[in-house]
Amino acid sequence: MYKSRGSRYWKFGVVSALEIAAILAFSGSYVLSEIIKDDTLGSESSVVTPQLINGRPTDQINGGVIRGTNLFHSFEQFSVPTGSTAHFNNPLNIQNIISRVTGKSISNIDGILKANGTANLFLINPNGIIFGPNASLDISGSFVASTASSLNFVNGTKFSATNPQTTSLLTVTVPVGLQFGAIPGTIRNQSQANNPDRTTNTFGQPVGLQVKPDKTLALVGGDISLEGGNLTAESGRIELGSVAGNSLVSLNPTNQGWVLGYEDAQNLQEIQLIQRTIDGKEIPSQVDAGNQDSNGGNIQVQGNTVKLIGNDVYLTTQTIGAGDSGKLIINTNKLSVQDGAQVLTSTVDKGNGGDLIVNASESVELIGSSITLPNTITGFISASAGEGKAGDITLNTKRFSIQGGARVTAESSSIVRADSSGIVKGSQVIPPEGKGGNITVNALESLEITGTSTTGFPSLLSASTLNYGNAGTINITTGQLIVRDKGEINVNVKVADNAIYLGDTSNPGTPGALNVTASSILLDNQGKFTSSSLSGRGGNITLQVRDLLLMRRNSQISTNAGGDKTGGNITIKAPNGFLVAARFGNSDITANANFGSGGKIEITSKSIFGFVPRTRADVERLDPKDIDPNNLQTNDITAFSQQNPSLNGTVQINSPDADPSKGLVELPVNLVDASQQIAASCSSGGKIARNSFITTGRGGLVADPTEPLIADDAVLADWIALPPENQNRASGIQKRAVVQAQRNTEEKSQKLNSVNEPTQIVEAQGWIIDANGNVVLVAQVPTTTPHNSSLNAKSCAAH
Repeated sequence: MYKSRGSRYWKFGVVSALEIAAILAFSGSYVLSEIIKDDTLGSESSVVTPQLINGRPTDQINGGVIRGTNLFHSFEQFSVPTGSTAHFNNPLNIQNIISRVTGKSISNIDGILKANGTANLFLINPNGIIFGPNASLDISGSFVASTASSLNFVNGTKFSATNPQTTSLLTVTVPVGLQFGAIPGTIRNQSQANNPDRTTNTFGQPVGLQVKPDKTLALVGGDISLEGGNLTAESGRIELGSVAGNSLVSLNPTNQGWVLGYEDAQNLQEIQLIQRTIDGKEIPSQVDAGNQDSNGGNIQVQGNTVKLIGNDVYLTTQTIGAGDSGKLIINTNKLSVQDGAQVLTSTVDKGNGGDLIVNASESVELIGSSITLPNTITGFISASAGEGKAGDITLNTKRFSIQGGARVTAESSSIVRADSSGIVKGSQVIPPEGKGGNITVNALESLEITGTSTTGFPSLLSASTLNYGNAGTINITTGQLIVRDKGEINVNVKVADNAIYLGDTSNPGTPGALNVTASSILLDNQGKFTSSSLSGRGGNITLQVRDLLLMRRNSQISTNAGGDKTGGNITIKAPNGFLVAARFGNSDITANANFGSGGKIEITSKSIFGFVPRTRADVERLDPKDIDPNNLQTNDITAFSQQNPSLNGTVQINSPDADPSKGLVELPVNLVDASQQIAASCSSGGKIARNSFITTGRGGLVADPTEPLIADDAVLADWIALPPENQNRASGIQKRAVVQAQRNTEEKSQKLNSVNEPTQIVEAQGWIIDANGNVVLVAQVPTTTPHNSSLNAKSCAAH
């Protein structure tokens, strides 16, 4: 029996009265907000049949247009209420089920989407799609949910939700792109659905929307938000794409389903992963492409702004076992990760960690949590817990900020072994272990690492290793590098507390290398660069600075070594710049060793201010109780062995303004007040003085004031002829002044010779014009006031 209600069809077979009553009761509320087909496909339109299967209301979807291995469905409205199922009852040979919504309503999915066989499922609704807390997938293929206006095919045809075409245009070819209209709808995911077999994601949380292993799960629309919603694709691929109007996103088939391309996207929109609070409980948002038995999957995020906010908010491609972790890529203009959110690639056991790549054209901001929570870390993490190598992290941006205890780490740690009773005693580790990953930061304008978490952990950029294994390398290229308020960059080898090492421990791990190229570097208030080891040799630090390296308030550059190993090397190259430390700031550059030999420090700088290179004997003399330059308030450069005086390293300073053998001069605290160093000009007797200094031709001044005046160079040439009166007057005054000066000199010489006293030069205190008009320099300014103003005494004393 068929019954029409609106444009819906009900089909009843031989069922019990109880089943009929259940269906009718269910349909009373269900018909207003679920699946309604349209008539755009003509005689091949979809057929929607409500049924009760195993006590669950189910809309079975048959019909549709079949072209080759593509099955097309078209709906006026498509929503799946809580507790119900939408079952696409497709033939098993179908590869792609492509469904569109041509009406004006949003799709609310809070039930199950189901398909037969291995078919991929596309759901296209330009108005928007919301996945509720109970939304889940029961399909074996990939799933693409999009608010595009049409799905494009390689032959140029389109399956459009806004301009439905006739069935004759539908194609057998595979889809190649998603075309968006002027205002793409949003996609929200709140799913915390459980897997039917009760398996969880990597973090022990519900899987939410999940596809089968090696398949793609893609949400592509306008704004994308995960509000306490999870996505899971074991060993598969997860795509989050947020685009603006009139964009085209390409679809490229792969073994994992689909890779999306954004080359033709006009602009991008916002992607958010945030917690959702229900009855005081925080519901996480987690995007997980990891696996416990084989290789992890890949994640790509594409948006104008990408925000991850809150504890238990993750983007992750973890793997456990022999498989490698997948790759995680974020392409955006602005990226913000804060309050405990993490972007994470990791591996446990023998596999390698996946690479993490961030391309943010404007800025990257990592902000630690303002709430005190145990074991809360905010940031980018690539980790290997075992024999594998941690993945590499690459960040390309204009401005990069790490603050409030957030961190970027590419770290390797050792395997924790339990004894035969299954109890872990201390941290039992077996070398050799994995290797830390490499970190590359290209921050065009600035990189700033500042502050600590509420629990005291520093903001950090680190490619380190724990226990055994080698640390990675950090390469930084930026305009301005600032590390302050206990912020830190390190490539250290760290040792776990109470570690018990099993097997061969003769070859401990080695620190990595830190390479920085910057216009300026500021280390302030315990800011640190370190490449050190408590049990092995020190690593290498190379800094290339164009303008200035400034260290203040207990800052440190260190490549110290433990045990009997050698200290590392520090190379600072600033041939046209300056190396400056604030006076008594206790900011040190050290390449020291414990029992082994000190390392090598080489500094090339235009000028060095505030530092003092010291030997072990210097430090011991100043601090005999503890031979540690950190305990001296001066700014020290050291490369020595603390326990063996004969094993000093080398300190080489190449600077035209510095003589290392004489020590470097510390700058005074108070600057000179130049205004107090300049004498006032001679008084003009109340008149405004008009002074000038003229040199003409090759006479008068020589190129170097310390050289004698050569006769040939003293010739005056090209004099301008003056009127006779002025010329005669000037000549007469000049001659009279010369004659009077000679007469005064002869008289003074005769007096001194008569008493056989040494010649004494008396500084002139002023000048007068005598009755003959001669200018006479005098040792004391007369106190009388002549009646003629032209004879006024002139004083050179400052006024």
